[in-house]
Amino acid sequence: MKEIFTILFLLILPSLGLSQPMENETTADSPNFTKFDLIKPSYAVSAYNTDNSSPLNTIRNSPELAFISSAILPGSAQAVNGNWLRTGLFAAVEATAIILAVDYQNSAERKERSYERNADQNWSVVQYAQWLTEYHLVHNLSNPYISELRDDVAGLIPTFDTDIDWKAVDINLLRNAERSTRYITTDDQSANNFSHTLPAYGSQQYYELIAKYYQYQAGWRDYHDFHDQLGHTGNDFIQRYFFDRGGAYASPLFWQFAEDADRFNSLYRTGRTFQMLLIVNHVASAFDALFTVQLKQNRIEATSSIVPGRQLSMTVRF
Repeated sequence: MKEIFTILFLLILPSLGLSQPMENETTADSPNFTKFDLIKPSYAVSAYNTDNSSPLNTIRNSPELAFISSAILPGSAQAVNGNWLRTGLFAAVEATAIILAVDYQNSAERKERSYERNADQNWSVVQYAQWLTEYHLVHNLSNPYISELRDDVAGLIPTFDTDIDWKAVDINLLRNAERSTRYITTDDQSANNFSHTLPAYGSQQYYELIAKYYQYQAGWRDYHDFHDQLGHTGNDFIQRYFFDRGGAYASPLFWQFAEDADRFNSLYRTGRTFQMLLIVNHVASAFDALFTVQLKQNRIEATSSIVPGRQLSMTVRF
């Protein structure tokens, strides 16, 4: 029976083949197509980023949120987008700047407090006021406030204790006398009046001025001992009532505290530099995140290929 069906199939097959038109043959009743047209075309489009409302995906696809994220925490938006090199760079700069800014700030504050404690024990407003009255006598200067100031400080002994000395001197009277006092220098030239009046005790400006301007050099504890060493005694005693434009008449304590002040101020400046670096790092990271997301949104990579069945494959990367 199987043999009979086999023979019949072999006899019918040629006739079926003859009834099929050739691939390149066209007839009036048949359309022009190939064997690939028998397969229904299919299309596949894939996108790496789908419409996902998760926070990370929102930052990944939103330039504005990426900007805000990295402005708050440098490197955060870069991490979300997989830019690990830049993430590490911004994070490293942030950590380093914070550590150094805090360290320099703390070091400056410690040195400044030490400077102030030592200055309180080595600069006396009483000694300075007494020197000022003698300065007027030596140079025969006219000052409407100097006689009253002389009476105010007469008989006082500098204690170099701020609680005692600052209560013993009428500070307003001293300031009025300062405003009417002229500089007399070692080059025998009379300069302008004093440029400053003594600031309030304990203020930042007070501690700055007493070790910055020669006007206040006579208030330091070692001032008269220093001039004794310079030989300003006897007929040369009056030399201690001059100002030297180069600072030669300022005592070692004046210069020591000037250096100490410059040292902690330098630390403050360095600390502020690292604080500025923090700001720059936040801004740079924010704009880098913004531009990165914008570029990714504007860059479309499309690849297409025709395969049997005319399947079109397209890949879109955001």
